[in-house]
Amino acid sequence: MNMHPAMAPAIVVMSFCLCGAAPVGAGTGAEVVTTRDGPDKPVIITSDTKAYCNRLLNIIDAYGPALPQDVDSLRTQGEDMCREGRIRSGIVRLRRALVELKETTHS
Repeated sequence: MNMHPAMAPAIVVMSFCLCGAAPVGAGTGAEVVTTRDGPDKPVIITSDTKAYCNRLLNIIDAYGPALPQDVDSLRTQGEDMCREGRIRSGIVRLRRALVELKETTHS
């Protein structure tokens, strides 16, 4: 099965940031949702709360105020979506911003 080139970053983004997630059932309101993105590639979302949005925002902001334009745009979109209650879409944008940020800083 050939994967569309645009799907590879989406897979990376969706599988990214699972480290450091709070354990399910730890009173965090975390939820585990498993979907299939390919034959053997589950995508797991461990949290879909505003607190998790804020956590991702804090991680992005820790890189400093001079963010690359694409990262800043994704960060702003994610923050707006989380504020509007579109939590999952906001988290996707914030995770994508983190992936881009880590690729540009090589850390």
